[in-house]
Amino acid sequence: MAPETPRAAYREVAEHAFEELNKFQPDLIAVSAGFDAYARDPLCQQRLEVEDFYWFGHTLHALGAPIFSVLEGGYSDDLPELIFAYLKGWEGLPL
Repeated sequence: MAPETPRAAYREVAEHAFEELNKFQPDLIAVSAGFDAYARDPLCQQRLEVEDFYWFGHTLHALGAPIFSVLEGGYSDDLPELIFAYLKGWEGLPL
């Protein structure tokens, strides 16, 4: 995604990717769980917020395929909060 991509546009692209992934019906999904698209990350220049990472976790889990995630990036001091939001979304717990 280009720097400063609005959150809605970021999600729109992700939703399309999830739709295509769901059509493909993979046997296993590997997620490179990068949190550097966070609005306050010092490197990536994106605009995602905590709620977006929650949404990613929830949406990935809803695909119903076996999935594993590997932490790949994220350089904000808020990284633990972002990971927790992703996992809460995954489990369907309230944010």
